[in-house]
Amino acid sequence: MTAVLIACFAVGVVALAGSLVVGEFGGDHQIGAGGHGDGISFLSLTTIATAIFGFGAGGLGTKFAGGGDALQISVGAAASVGLVALFRGLLLPYLQRQQSNSHFGRSSYIGLLGRVELSIPVDGWGEVSFVDPDGSRVRAKAKSAEPNVLPTASRIYITDVDDEFVHVVGVPEI
Repeated sequence: MTAVLIACFAVGVVALAGSLVVGEFGGDHQIGAGGHGDGISFLSLTTIATAIFGFGAGGLGTKFAGGGDALQISVGAAASVGLVALFRGLLLPYLQRQQSNSHFGRSSYIGLLGRVELSIPVDGWGEVSFVDPDGSRVRAKAKSAEPNVLPTASRIYITDVDDEFVHVVGVPEI
């Protein structure tokens, strides 16, 4: 049981650190069909990582306190649910309010240049990165009306934005 708890703790820490570095708080890295531009979906990397971390941390804490396997599982599950509730109920709304208080809205992305991070198919979406007017690197889901696939590393120009996507066109290399 100890190996499972240590693995959950380690995977949770690594996934939370990755989510922090990649920057998921914009809702652009959602898993599942729950997100429509209204924040982080319930099955996001950050939420899942928080649950896994909570299970590992709660279970390991109980193990080190001398609890048996059943108690470790129970406390780990309770810690998991508690941390997710704390994250989703208190921390996430605060972070989203802070994001909406920024000086620049998504409409300020129009006219910026960037590059494709995940290729953008003709009838699908991919991912682009660019620098916002504040100088911060932004990664966003993108769609294009181009007749061809926009491959990874190609230059793009942002023509429009909506709640979920930035709309881009390819920019030829000079």
